[in-house]
Amino acid sequence: MTQLLPLITLGVLCFKRQAHQSYEFYFLLMSVLIGSLFMVGSHNLLILYLAIELTSYASYLLTGFHFNEKGSEAAMKYLLFGGVSSAVMLFGISLLYGAHDSLYFDTLEFSLLGATGLFFFLSGLFFKTSIVPFHIWVPATYEGAPTDAVAFFSTVPKIAGFAALYHVFKWTNGLFNPFLEQLILLLAILTIVWGTLAALRQTDVKRMLSYGAVAHSGFILPLCLVMDTYSIFKYYVIIYAFMNILAFLFVQLHEKEGENLSLSNVSGLGIKFPLLGVISVIWAVALVGLPPTGGFMAKLFLFSTAWQHYGSMDSLYWLTFICVGVLSSAASLYFYLRVPYFYFFKEDQGKKIKINKRYFVILTLLAFTLILLFIQPNILDRFAPMINP
Repeated sequence: MTQLLPLITLGVLCFKRQAHQSYEFYFLLMSVLIGSLFMVGSHNLLILYLAIELTSYASYLLTGFHFNEKGSEAAMKYLLFGGVSSAVMLFGISLLYGAHDSLYFDTLEFSLLGATGLFFFLSGLFFKTSIVPFHIWVPATYEGAPTDAVAFFSTVPKIAGFAALYHVFKWTNGLFNPFLEQLILLLAILTIVWGTLAALRQTDVKRMLSYGAVAHSGFILPLCLVMDTYSIFKYYVIIYAFMNILAFLFVQLHEKEGENLSLSNVSGLGIKFPLLGVISVIWAVALVGLPPTGGFMAKLFLFSTAWQHYGSMDSLYWLTFICVGVLSSAASLYFYLRVPYFYFFKEDQGKKIKINKRYFVILTLLAFTLILLFIQPNILDRFAPMINP
């Protein structure tokens, strides 16, 4: 993971240059990246907390980099929710330290005080990974922040948060079973349901993608719970990063600086730009989890693993997670494929966009990569040293 996050950051830097991309903007991006790297590598509660704070403070500032009313409002909401989450998390760490007289994960033992502290501590990580009901900041932040910053939020710190959750569960899973497993699966189910239902009502593309990202958090969460699924977790988050960066690159190409992209803004553009229309189909289909894209392989591996655990444990929670996940994927056909539908089948609104050749090449390469990961899903094995934890 420590090699994956800088690579994703390089992908985000490929976004077209806009007025908000000053030296301070890139400094804050690097701050979030450094904090995320510490989140992935830390095995100490205090170091993890400080890494999350470094990531969060830079993220609050990045959210308002449009320097308009909507961006400032989103940054303020993010700051307020993040401050409460940070306080709750710090309180949980103090309880864990009081229960075990240590801040290291491997010293955690089962106790009532320790279980209470763990609950508060996990709340902070659930906030960072946008798990329901700690996802309240996501829609406003995604809508108000610059699109390149949103692509960054939805990948680097989020993946780092899930990696941190994996390390925490690695040491606590055996202590709090089966309650912890049932709680995590219940939160995953609620996250998938809420994200899917909310996305169905959206006409703003970034807001729709924000709720879709919440639903994807629900898919990823159980992979952090089971220790023998870390390879599936890595595969899923890599595919997720490709899909998200491609989707937000597409959004930024069609929006004006400081303005959000609605579905009506892309009406009829498929006639003028058929190749861009095909790319919109690829990222939409990938986010749904359909062939011929890597999103299908990610969902296939996820559901196969969940079915194996259901068979071995005969747990109703795992079966419910599978059923809800399949239904959510079917429902997501509606809101993700609305973008290519408007692109090809709605009346042209006369919107003009400028396509930089370099920008178009990046979009094409990302779309091709998603298809390649369907044809050759084991191609990532050749880069295993790059994505080890």
